Amino acid sequence: MQKQLPETTNFMRQVEINRTIEGNYPLAKLVRLGDTLLSNEGDVAVKLEFGRSVGFACLKARVSAKLLVTCQRCLKPMVTEVSGNFKLALVNSEEDIELLPDEFEPYLLEGEEQSIIDLIEDELLLSLPMVTVHETACSDFMTSQEKAIQEAKEAAHPFAALKALKDDLGNKAS
Repeated sequence: MQKQLPETTNFMRQVEINRTIEGNYPLAKLVRLGDTLLSNEGDVAVKLEFGRSVGFACLKARVSAKLLVTCQRCLKPMVTEVSGNFKLALVNSEEDIELLPDEFEPYLLEGEEQSIIDLIEDELLLSLPMVTVHETACSDFMTSQEKAIQEAKEAAHPFAALKALKDDLGNKAS
């Protein structure tokens, strides 16, 4: 079982010691994300790697979670897997942002301690699909639509008339 992570830390101190932090956060601690969920049970798996890249203090991270949400098609509960990777350059001023290579997203440091929870919650919110729906037909309407589309495809097939004729002849011979 992975350990539960701290809610805040000094990002620059973590960069200095080139630290990797790995563990879980309970979904219940992610208040803004909780507003979009049917249940806040479960955990978010997190891996944070602090270090330096091309002369900048940076944070590379991966987050993933299984979330219980509402299918927007059938309005029933469904589980969706959400994950995100990001690479942040830790900067102290807006002027430093101009110097960043394209591979980084800027993260403006404010104060000694930074919130890991807010950072993780932001990434999960950005990773959520715009509309959550089941991968297969999940309502009577969608099932009938898929059936109608399949029948239309079969009827449009160039040999559909020959197949129907063959089927009719086969039935008469029996």
